[in-house]
Amino acid sequence: MRAGGTRTNVLAAALTAAAIAGGVTASANFAPRTPAAADRARLSRLAQSYLQQRADLVTRTAARSPNAAEPPAAATTSMRTELRAEFAALVRQGRVYQHVDGGYIRAAVDVTVNDAAEEGGAVTLRVTEDTRLYYPFTSAQVADGAPECEEYSLPHTLTFVRGPSGSWLLASDEAELSGGPAPSTQVVASGTA
Repeated sequence: MRAGGTRTNVLAAALTAAAIAGGVTASANFAPRTPAAADRARLSRLAQSYLQQRADLVTRTAARSPNAAEPPAAATTSMRTELRAEFAALVRQGRVYQHVDGGYIRAAVDVTVNDAAEEGGAVTLRVTEDTRLYYPFTSAQVADGAPECEEYSLPHTLTFVRGPSGSWLLASDEAELSGGPAPSTQVVASGTA
């Protein structure tokens, strides 16, 4: 009887070890991982282009361009729908700035990727957007004390998914707005910021 009990214990231990190993393997398949260098570079370029487009929307050039508010093609259908309304609001916002004080003449955006993680077919990029929105002041006016530009840094969490053709598409953008006025490139509902 003792020999049979030992075999049962060994079998139970072996099954437990196999179950644990299988669980570890299964969970390892779904654990976040760093995207391939080529994917990270492509996503970084998409983030740069998208955030530059947002900044460009509040400039004089966008106010004169009928297609300025067209969302990027490299976005999911639902994100394009969301951005279409938001981009149109940014163009209107830029026109208001132009009417009030001359607005912005151009925008320069730098994007730093702070973190990238791929999980379940999606990649999340945590980036910092550093933007300069230039005023229409001359060099002499700037030398006399007028500001050259509005400048801000804004963290974003961008999520990308693969489209049907295998290309990456922007699926969401969460700008980390906290206290104080929102940057000019963000549409904020009245009473929030």
